[in-house]
Amino acid sequence: MSRHPIDDETLIAYLADALPGEDLARVEKALRESAELRDQLEQVRDGRQDSNLHTLGAIWRRGRLTCATRQQLGSYLLDALDPEIASYITFHVDVIECVFCRANLDDLRSKAAAATSYSTARHNRIIQSSRHLLPEEPNPRK
Repeated sequence: MSRHPIDDETLIAYLADALPGEDLARVEKALRESAELRDQLEQVRDGRQDSNLHTLGAIWRRGRLTCATRQQLGSYLLDALDPEIASYITFHVDVIECVFCRANLDDLRSKAAAATSYSTARHNRIIQSSRHLLPEEPNPRK
């Protein structure tokens, strides 16, 4: 078993669950026995850049638990949602300004616009290519 002192680097590795089993056991035993080492651990924990990764708010944001699904956002654009859900999405996008949902909405809008222009162009091509099959329209001037 390694007998090097328990320094800040060792405590950082301990917090990251990156110590070998023997060192992990040694650090845990020392933490149980030493209030001074527990204080040092708290200082190391508070000084870490990732110290807020495991807060409820951070987990909530990381998991985007308040975001609507893409299907819900599509239904929102079609005005086909329950009014309460639509109201929440409006709040989420306009007040909270969720960048993920805004990006999804922008993408859905651009795809809808592209599909509409493609559909219109296709419709016009079909009409033009089939015009000779339709009966002639009577001339209203005659």
